[in-house]
Amino acid sequence: MKDSEEAVSGYLDRHPYLASVAGFSQQHTSISTYSATTVVRAPEAVVRGRWSPAVEGFAGEELLLNHRRSNRDLGMQLGVSRYYAHDAVLSTAHSDLRERLDAAIALPEHRRLKTGLSSTVMSRRSGRGFSGKPATLDELATVLWHGQGISGSLPVPTAQDPDAAVPLRNSPSGGGLYPIRLGVLAQHVKGLAPGAYEYQPHSHTLHPVRPTPTPVGLADHLWTADVELDKVAFALVYLYDMYVNTQKYGDSGLVYALIEVGGISQNVHLARTALGMIACDQGGYDKQQLEKTMGYDGTSRHVVHFTLVGHGEV
Repeated sequence: MKDSEEAVSGYLDRHPYLASVAGFSQQHTSISTYSATTVVRAPEAVVRGRWSPAVEGFAGEELLLNHRRSNRDLGMQLGVSRYYAHDAVLSTAHSDLRERLDAAIALPEHRRLKTGLSSTVMSRRSGRGFSGKPATLDELATVLWHGQGISGSLPVPTAQDPDAAVPLRNSPSGGGLYPIRLGVLAQHVKGLAPGAYEYQPHSHTLHPVRPTPTPVGLADHLWTADVELDKVAFALVYLYDMYVNTQKYGDSGLVYALIEVGGISQNVHLARTALGMIACDQGGYDKQQLEKTMGYDGTSRHVVHFTLVGHGEV
């Protein structure tokens, strides 16, 4: 910026190859060393540009480097040992107190699925040809219960509460803390007003995100060209509350939460397959818009996964 336009032109006249290099770099962002300054951080540009101090690495790389630095790092051990204290145990045992029963919508009992595990696993496929046929409330309840419903308990007696027990869900969770919540964007569900809800597994209910549910346009939250979004019965939004498990596991909490997402998602897909429904996971969602819709701040509470569910075309 210090040089005059004439000086720059003169310099380029003496070194004509620089203009070609700059033009090529700006047009081919996947191999450009200038991608960090052109607001285009294509994944390949990050990998190829690691030799340049101007190119920052992946956030995932930083996470993996820091979430468990070494076995000599006492931070995680101290966090885990803290959760043997009676107040932490009782907090986990009474996690049902987080649920709001005011305005909660009771769900019907889930169906007991009788299809064989092997046949269900082998027939599970992602499907995008939604028909627009409404889902029933018990189909929604069955998918949610198999994904995250309460199915047992683990006794954790303390001197203050000898009958304390941690409610256990159908999907595994590190330390039984369950930092993942399931949101529901209902579009075509019989007996349920279109809108945004949060599943409450302890009471097997849905709680409206807003006092009066209002339709949510999936097209405003998703970037996809191969799905007729108006024909989707409902969408599942996986919500991560970071402080639920990072107080125990520190930076490792995110890793364990994503493992939990995988467990829930697997159960969801097996259950909807057994029900004869189709679904597809989506990565091209508008994270900030979804968090706004679900009432999450995007700082400590994040959207981390998204699934479309419904009936397929016959």
